[in-house]
Amino acid sequence: MIKQREIWTPENSKIIWRMVELSLLCMLWVRDKGSEVGIVLLLFLSIMALARWRFTLPNWLVLIDQVACLITMPFWPYALFGLAIPAFEGMLVGKPWYLLPSIVSMILYPHISITLVVVVIQAGFFGRVIRGWSQETQLYRREADQQRRFRYELEDLKSELLEANVQGARMAELMERNRIAQELHDSVGHEITAAVLAFQAFEQLWREEDPMAEEMFHQGKERLSKSALQLRETVHNMKPMSGTGVEGLGDIINGFTHYPIDLNIYGDTSRVPTYLWTILQTCLKEALTNVIRHAHATKVAVSLDVSPHIARLSIFNDGDNKGKDGGGIGLRNLRQRAKAVGGSVSVDTSEGFHLICVLPIDNGN
Repeated sequence: MIKQREIWTPENSKIIWRMVELSLLCMLWVRDKGSEVGIVLLLFLSIMALARWRFTLPNWLVLIDQVACLITMPFWPYALFGLAIPAFEGMLVGKPWYLLPSIVSMILYPHISITLVVVVIQAGFFGRVIRGWSQETQLYRREADQQRRFRYELEDLKSELLEANVQGARMAELMERNRIAQELHDSVGHEITAAVLAFQAFEQLWREEDPMAEEMFHQGKERLSKSALQLRETVHNMKPMSGTGVEGLGDIINGFTHYPIDLNIYGDTSRVPTYLWTILQTCLKEALTNVIRHAHATKVAVSLDVSPHIARLSIFNDGDNKGKDGGGIGLRNLRQRAKAVGGSVSVDTSEGFHLICVLPIDNGN
C-alpha cells in the first residue's frame, strides 16, 4: 500500500499520461514509415513534456503545441492526434478556452475521424480528472499542515502552561520564604534580642544585688513568652488559606450546602501534580455552579479516580438539564485548559448532567 501511494500521485499520473500519448504518436509515426516531419513534431512535443516536468511553464504555451500540430498536419496527417496533448494540458491547467484552435480545426477538417474525436475528448477528460485530484491532494495537505501546526501550537501552549505553573510555584515559595524570614526578623528576632539583653542586665544586677535585677528578669521572661507566641503565629500562618489536592476538593464540597454531595476517591491521589489539581478544582466549581444556576437536582455525586496514567473526575447531578449542551463560556474555558495539558472535558445531558474531566499524569517517561 505504501508503494502504491508513492506511485499513484497526481504528478506521476501526469508524467505517465504524457509518456503514453507520446508512445502512441511514435507508433503512428512508425506505421507511417517514418515521416521526417513527424519525427520533428515528436521531438518538439517530447521537449515540451520534459520542460513541463522539470519547470513551471506559462499556461499559454498550450497554444504553441496546437500551432505545431496544425502546421505539421498538411505534411503528416497523424499530427492531428497530437492535439490530444494540448487538450490534456489545457484542461490540466483549467484553461479550456485555450483549446479553441484545436476545436475549430477539427470542425473544419474535411476528413475528421471518430477515433480522433474520442482521443482528444478522453485526453481532456483525463486532464480534468487529474486536475481535480491534484486540487483535492493540495487541500488535504494544507489541512494536514494546519492540523500539524495547531498540534505544535498546542504542545507549545502546554509547555508554557507547565512552565508557568512551575515558575508560579517557585515564586510563591520564594515569596513565602521572604515573608517568613522578614516576620521572624522583625518580630521574633527583636523580642529574643531584647530578652537576651534583659537577661544579661539581670545577670549583672543580680551579682551586684541590685533591686532592679528582679524587674530585668521579669522583662526577659515576658519577652521570651511574647517571642514564643509570635513564633507559633508565624508557623500557623505558614499553612495556606486554601487547601490543595483532595483537601481542596473537600473545601469546595464543604462550602456547597445547597444539595447533598456524595464524594468517592479511588487510587493514589499523591500521583496527581499540583498544576492538575487547579484544573480539577475549577471543573468541580463550574459543575457545582451549574447545578445551582440551571438544575433542580436532588443529589450530586462526585468521583475522582486516579490510575497510573490518568486522573478522571466525574460530577453528576440528577436535575433537569434538557437543552443544556455544555457550550457555555465556563465549560469552553475548561475544555481549553484541559486540552492544553493533553486532557479533555466532556458533558453528557442524556440523563441529568454528567461532566467528566480526564487529565493525563506525567510519569516522567
